Amino acid sequence: MILFLVSLLLYLLPCGFGQHQHSDIISEASCMSIKKTVFETTIDYSFLFPGAPIQHRTVDNCRSYTPLIVGGHPANPKEFPHMARLGRRQELGRRTDWFCGGTLITERFVLTAAHCLESEQGEVNVVRLGELDFDTFEDDAAPRDYNVATYIIHPSYADPQLYHDIGLVKLAEDVIFDLYKHPACLPFVDERYFSSFIAVGWGSTAFAVKPSTKLLKVKLDRYEDWVCKKVLSRKLEEYPHGFDATTQVCVGSDRAQDTCNGDSGGPILMYHQNYPCLYHVMGITSAGLSCGTPGVPGIYTRVYRYLDWITQTIAK
Repeated sequence: MILFLVSLLLYLLPCGFGQHQHSDIISEASCMSIKKTVFETTIDYSFLFPGAPIQHRTVDNCRSYTPLIVGGHPANPKEFPHMARLGRRQELGRRTDWFCGGTLITERFVLTAAHCLESEQGEVNVVRLGELDFDTFEDDAAPRDYNVATYIIHPSYADPQLYHDIGLVKLAEDVIFDLYKHPACLPFVDERYFSSFIAVGWGSTAFAVKPSTKLLKVKLDRYEDWVCKKVLSRKLEEYPHGFDATTQVCVGSDRAQDTCNGDSGGPILMYHQNYPCLYHVMGITSAGLSCGTPGVPGIYTRVYRYLDWITQTIAK
């Protein structure tokens, strides 16, 4: 349904609109469609007398979650139903190496970092949705693995550099939306209007520590661009041109909390202002300059900057 809506809007919107305005409208329309599909239920009823007409009432089950937290905490059940984990399943399914995160944005596409798609373990070929804790079957979760049909790397991405570090994974089948699995909204506005975000992932909680089995969330703050420019002032293989404020966002914390190894490709999020049960994916975890060092931010890909590429790629 959402793919059809995207294609229809691309066709119907007047030519006088700028392409980025097209993408904004498509993002909002898709978000409204998710809200109606997952959280709204129509109830039919009638008064108890002969010939009474059938009435219709829409029940909205959208509920807000806890406010943004300061320290890292385990996610609540169904709190981040868009959260994906990317991996490489070996032959015969004997072992799966999970190495990156991602965000479900339609019934068929997952948004992630380009550098996650071709990892040291191999190309991504499986995506898990609906998971909470990888170490138990007793939690309130509904995990399911989806095979990967293909993936698309942004045409300007050039490994090992981490500019334009954004990509899409196309699943081999549609995801049936429910409270455990449904998309995050693409941003309607630039992330620069916001001062804090929530990051989510199964990554390590400290340097050289194994990835977490539990999905964790943490509040992070947007830093001024000059902070990341200063941190990247010396030449690095991944950032030979330094920090690019047009395509990257500088995010971190003055506390010992951060994204870390295994969080790459996952989102930084904002609550939807009108629909508190939904989130906007504002950025993609690209590279950490440290791991939990107070005051040292990480580099995130600005999703708003790539709205046109995302919507056009999906529409094709």
